[in-house]
Amino acid sequence: MSLIRLSVVSVALSALFVMGADAAPQSASAAATAKLAAAATPMTAAALDALYTGKTWSWKDGAGYFGDGHRFSGWIQRGALWYYGRGKWQTTNTGKLCMQAVWYYRTGYGNNPSCILHREKDGVIYQKPALGGEWYVFKHNPARPDDEIRKLVPGDHVAKNMARLEAMR
Repeated sequence: MSLIRLSVVSVALSALFVMGADAAPQSASAAATAKLAAAATPMTAAALDALYTGKTWSWKDGAGYFGDGHRFSGWIQRGALWYYGRGKWQTTNTGKLCMQAVWYYRTGYGNNPSCILHREKDGVIYQKPALGGEWYVFKHNPARPDDEIRKLVPGDHVAKNMARLEAMR
């Protein structure tokens, strides 16, 4: 696989797992959110499993499904560029959710592990990419209509688009 393709896959996947970041804070509010997240407790593996198992996280240009047995599947499509992936997801007692998948595109494939950190305090869940990025509120307490957690919905809403993209390969 070419380095350019791997870079495109890496950028696309980073955006996929962070692009609830429409909700990501900017400027001064980012510092305030980071301070609140630092005071929060990392979520447990059991809490993360309960939050994600059997649900699809939808984004503007893709989605990821967190299946039983920690199976992961996802897809991304931006115009003519598309990817679909299969692999595993795991959680830790330090609040980390990681997805390890093989991502396929028209002429090849590549691996791209991606992890997201989670912290919780008083029913508010904070989230950030494990590598870089800023903390943002994934779920307020009470939840707000624009919270990113609202994009985490029960069921597998990934398989149909994956099958379509797989047929294009």
